Amino acid sequence: MTGLGDVLGALLTDVVRARLAADALTASAVAAYRDDPVLASLSVPRVTVTGMTVRLAFSAAEVAVPDPQPLDVSRAAREWNITLRDRLLPGLLPGREELGMDEAVRLWRDALRRAPVVLDAVALQRAVAGDPGNVVASTLDQLLERVRTLPQHAQARLQQIRLKEELQRELPREVPPLAERARQWQAAEQALRSRVQVEVTADELERRRPETLQHIELAVSLADIEEFIGPATDTES
Repeated sequence: MTGLGDVLGALLTDVVRARLAADALTASAVAAYRDDPVLASLSVPRVTVTGMTVRLAFSAAEVAVPDPQPLDVSRAAREWNITLRDRLLPGLLPGREELGMDEAVRLWRDALRRAPVVLDAVALQRAVAGDPGNVVASTLDQLLERVRTLPQHAQARLQQIRLKEELQRELPREVPPLAERARQWQAAEQALRSRVQVEVTADELERRRPETLQHIELAVSLADIEEFIGPATDTES
């Protein structure tokens, strides 16, 4: 039994082979035009295809969808810390520069680089299920813990803005996008491991009832790999 991905991959491979054959033929024509005194003043003829569509009929014999893998907590933690450092913390600054907040936030971000926020697998799973509370609470505690490692003057400046209340308001807005990205990563990984086994040979398809056949249309654009070949009058230096 053949995989649908294998069939589509073979079709795309043949498209590339056809392009290579056409380019090889054009290269031979360039040499012929260059050697002929009359043809040398003309442009080398070349047929270009900007795109093609292949319609494939097949019969699905088996669909294998594996169980999803655990959420990628390491990747989510990296994304989460980038969000905290580069968006959430700088978002506390607008309108407060006169309080010396820029230096305090810079020191806070540096502390977060040295000791990133740890993301718990169970908390992330709950966030994906729609409950961000554990991620918010854990992140809030860890952010405030990093503040306590800062110099006293930086801590004092941050406390001027009712820091805990600010974070309690902003963190719940940031968790759902993170949870959605984690869910998408998991779904994409599961899809990559899924397999569709198909029948595509003509004799097999003739035995199938027409209503049981599936159809797929594959559109391939070649415009981005087309190259311009100019007149064959170029001389080698």
